[in-house]
Amino acid sequence: MLAITGAKFPQELSISMPVIEPKYRMSRTPRILIHCQYVYGIGHYVRSVELARGLRERFDVFLLNGGESVPNYDLPPEVTCFQLPAIYKDEQAGNLIPVDPSLSIDDCFKARASAIEQLIGQLEPDILISEHFPFGLLFEAEVMQLIALVKNCNPKAKIVSSVRDVIESEKGGQQDAYICSLLNQWYDLVLVHGDKQIIPFSSSFPLAEKIEIPVHYTGYIVQAVTPPIPKADPPLLMVSVGGGRLGDELLYAVLDAHETVASQWRHHLVLFTGAFQKDIQKLRSRVEKYAHSHVTIHEFDRDRYRQMLAAASAVICLGGYNSLLEAVSARLPTLVYQRKFHGQNKEQALRSRFFERSGLVKILSPDDLSVDQMAARILELAETRESPNNYIRIDGAVTARKLLERLLKES
Repeated sequence: MLAITGAKFPQELSISMPVIEPKYRMSRTPRILIHCQYVYGIGHYVRSVELARGLRERFDVFLLNGGESVPNYDLPPEVTCFQLPAIYKDEQAGNLIPVDPSLSIDDCFKARASAIEQLIGQLEPDILISEHFPFGLLFEAEVMQLIALVKNCNPKAKIVSSVRDVIESEKGGQQDAYICSLLNQWYDLVLVHGDKQIIPFSSSFPLAEKIEIPVHYTGYIVQAVTPPIPKADPPLLMVSVGGGRLGDELLYAVLDAHETVASQWRHHLVLFTGAFQKDIQKLRSRVEKYAHSHVTIHEFDRDRYRQMLAAASAVICLGGYNSLLEAVSARLPTLVYQRKFHGQNKEQALRSRFFERSGLVKILSPDDLSVDQMAARILELAETRESPNNYIRIDGAVTARKLLERLLKES
């Protein structure tokens, strides 16, 4: 293990990271380092892991994770993960907070900077992928340090931005212009993990034409679920809240409407709590009174979720990238909860509306969380017997791999 030294943080703090194995130091296989940071849900992490899964066939892939470690989510064995001292964000206050309560945010960033410097000195990547940056600038100092270190040890290294389908844009203002300037000065390629036929990139980033480097749509990055035949009997209604820091009101609303729904639709209700949800015992207590009414609650587990999703007949979820895409790629009738987030966070609302416009999902508003409204919407969903048949590209990881191979060959 690599001990991180040199940063000015408390003496009792012990940070360690894996040492690069000799087989990688001697390997001539191109190396990719993916920088991933998330502060609310786990969408950036899931997308980064699935991208890494698709790249491992042609590259040695390393994931540098700055968000809280996600429980019950196994990485591909060929992918090496380096966990930085994790940081999340308080939705109401808007400030960044170390997951380790013994750390101040300044000490946390110093520790991360020291760890990154030592890692790059060992790894010397051929490609650096910054997930979401510079379209999200919250960790600008860290990623710019990372770019400088990579270029210093390998001047021929390629810098790539990996970004989701929807950007929280400033509507073509100064911040968007600054993002374009960073891309044009430091980057070689932008990979948009979406489908132009569903959501054009310019619809959420108006200055897209000001980006002078190549911008390619890869299609969505999603680990496709193959539904079994026949489906579960009684039908499964799946409800999930992704990362779980936000949106648990959806689980309670569906549960409160269950008796009304169950009296008119024979089904099994399966609730999945979020990876970072804190009040699971409270939810379990509420579920106990439905013990004989076909209600099951599962804590977040990636593999179990995918197994249950494959057997499901319908899904209710938030509008996050992965939750929505997994349901749609499984060709399931899907009801997307369009939660009102604090501040100007409109990513999920934008995605939900575009997918609704394409006939792929239906939207559940906060006004639908009352017992009567929720029951009515669930019963309407239960009557949606035919899965959406609109074509959507979900080959994002494979396309990204081909584009990155081409990028290296052109250098």
